[in-house]
Amino acid sequence: MKKTIAKTAALIMAAMLAGSACMPLTVSAYTAGAATTSDESKVEMQAALTTVKKRVKIPAELSEFEYSTSESYGTKMFNFTWHTPKDAKTYRSIQISIVGGIITSYSDSKNSGYTNDPSLAKLTEKEILEKAQAYAKQLNPSIVSNAKFELSSLELFASNARVSFKRYENNIPVKGNDGSIVLDKNTGALVSFSVDWWDNAQFPSPASAKSEKEIEAAYKKLCTLTPTYKISTNWETNTKTARIVYTPNMNSEIDAFTGGKSTIWEDMQKEEGIRYYGNSWYDCEEDCVAEETMDAGGVDDVVFTPAELEKIQQDNNLIKTDKAFEMLKKDKFVALTDDYKLTSYDIYCVEDDKTEEETFYLSLNYYVKDELKKNYKGYKSINVKMNADTGEVLYLKKYDDNQTLPKLDVSKANSIAEAVTKDYSKNFIGHYKADSDNIAPVQSWKSGSKTVYEDTRTFSYSRYENDILVEGEYIYVTVDSKGTVTNYSFNYTEDVTFVPNKIIGSAKAFDKLYEQRDFDCYYDGWITKDGKVKTYLIYKMDNFLLNANTGALCSWSGEKLSAPSTPAREIKYTDIKGIPQEEAIRMLQKYGVTLSVDTETKQFKPYDIITEKDFENLISSALGGYAIAYDDVEMEEVEEDSKASAAAKKKAEAEEKDKAETTMEEAAVIFSQRYLSADIAKLNGIFKSPFSDVTSGNKNVGYIAVANAKGFVKGENGKLCCEKKLTRAEAMQMVYDYIKSLSK
Repeated sequence: MKKTIAKTAALIMAAMLAGSACMPLTVSAYTAGAATTSDESKVEMQAALTTVKKRVKIPAELSEFEYSTSESYGTKMFNFTWHTPKDAKTYRSIQISIVGGIITSYSDSKNSGYTNDPSLAKLTEKEILEKAQAYAKQLNPSIVSNAKFELSSLELFASNARVSFKRYENNIPVKGNDGSIVLDKNTGALVSFSVDWWDNAQFPSPASAKSEKEIEAAYKKLCTLTPTYKISTNWETNTKTARIVYTPNMNSEIDAFTGGKSTIWEDMQKEEGIRYYGNSWYDCEEDCVAEETMDAGGVDDVVFTPAELEKIQQDNNLIKTDKAFEMLKKDKFVALTDDYKLTSYDIYCVEDDKTEEETFYLSLNYYVKDELKKNYKGYKSINVKMNADTGEVLYLKKYDDNQTLPKLDVSKANSIAEAVTKDYSKNFIGHYKADSDNIAPVQSWKSGSKTVYEDTRTFSYSRYENDILVEGEYIYVTVDSKGTVTNYSFNYTEDVTFVPNKIIGSAKAFDKLYEQRDFDCYYDGWITKDGKVKTYLIYKMDNFLLNANTGALCSWSGEKLSAPSTPAREIKYTDIKGIPQEEAIRMLQKYGVTLSVDTETKQFKPYDIITEKDFENLISSALGGYAIAYDDVEMEEVEEDSKASAAAKKKAEAEEKDKAETTMEEAAVIFSQRYLSADIAKLNGIFKSPFSDVTSGNKNVGYIAVANAKGFVKGENGKLCCEKKLTRAEAMQMVYDYIKSLSK
């Protein structure tokens, strides 16, 4: 790993993002506007309001009413809000949005709430799904028959149950047409509803669509697999590895009827349509923080250590800014002149962890002098990075204020770019090849009645090893039509071995791909200017990379691709059917509370003894919201330790808990630590043992008494059975029983 040591303050640039969100929509993106008062608008508003009030009963106490409207691509959206008067004791509001005949959102402030204690739903999963479908049908009668519903989440610390639904036409999913319904898990009251849905859209029949086998053959013709070296770094060993990966050049949609590349987005652009994919648009602003000047500060009465003096001497041997100025004036590509002044600089070193060798760099920022700025015709600023020992130029960038340039002479500019690489990249240019686009004819385009010609070009050079492209290894040189070099940058990784491994052919690579990955088949579309929806039946292959030696799906660096992690609530356990704790395990799973499992075998391993680490995680997951009451004395001791010692202690404790088996006594302690601090738990004479096999002198009697009082541990025949070891299934049952007791 490389360490960067900053020496001097430099210019700081910051980008600030600002965004605003819109309501869910059915067919279009909308530009918000004030409600209009024309007769036509009043009729449309009244019609929309009539539709809403036929489907939703608004309580009489919500006597205040407001609305707004917006319009785009031939469709209007209305936002209606009913709320209690300002002087009402309790505030409540209902907000509804409608587009055409589709209610796209609904929310009721009354039905949303959170609790301090975890609780299980009083309604069954079946009842929740039935109520969600009934609400969907009430709000939008036309969509229910084409939607598939599923319970997506239950919350322990809130009264919410979320049901998601997706649109299907001809049993084929429709991209971007989906929604969610939030209900009270105990009463079934509707909290909120939102949906994106194309109203009145027509979908072509899939009867004449090509089969997946035919699409596989078509994809082979459309897509080229290119073998590429990928360089990855193991930061623990500081070693670099290059692996060969097949990279596809085509990730576009495929027309399900022709087998060719779909024209969906070209059609949209040609027809000036719009694709509104989500519920928000974002406007970005970029702000620049002004240049800062930092005072060096006085050095009176300061004594430097030998190490500091060594660094000071090291810096003294480096190229100074005045010398750098003279060197860059002589450099024919940088071409610095006396028109510029130094505005900021930065000197730093990078240390190679392997060799401990330090390399110093100097970054310099020059700007045209103030008195020349107004009428200056050339480049206003020049930024250069150089080796602070040798003066070798490693980066160059020039900025201007849109100066007018003549038509580019490609041959002349290319020759200049070649000269730059031979000079600046002389130590490694032999590993690079010029890209074919470098010598492409000059480009031109129309701007009104005028023809505008390309006046600047970036010439690219890509690294090849064993005649295989190395990704991310490049040289860029930008030259304008006056012959000025405005940019030079490169990336070249050293100390990498490129083994010319035998790779499988692309035909076999495609076959391997199809063994591991299917095409997605779905409807997609866009909105015309008059508000209609144009739909397409699409096949799409998700982004992928293949190890070129084996054909296996792989990560960016060519390593074996890890199996995608399955959310805890979605794992279908293979080894708990019929066991006494099955209900507890499955019910807690619906709330996302479970133990780590092997996602490949999907085995819960119910009879394995649970470790203290897993039991702590289980308690934290199920009873989140409480803070563990740490021992203040222990915390003080940790603070007195060195950081290294504290980290080592923490790691050792974690490893010990990962191996330690959880007994009934330990379970009681782990549970009660969330409520009782260690210094209180250890006080003599204030806790009475509730179990015959736990003496008053037991160091954990306080924890055990609290765990019993709260109903977490109950014991058997008056005994806790302290040394009994808990299985994973038994631990889940204990937690489930406790939460059930809180839910009554």
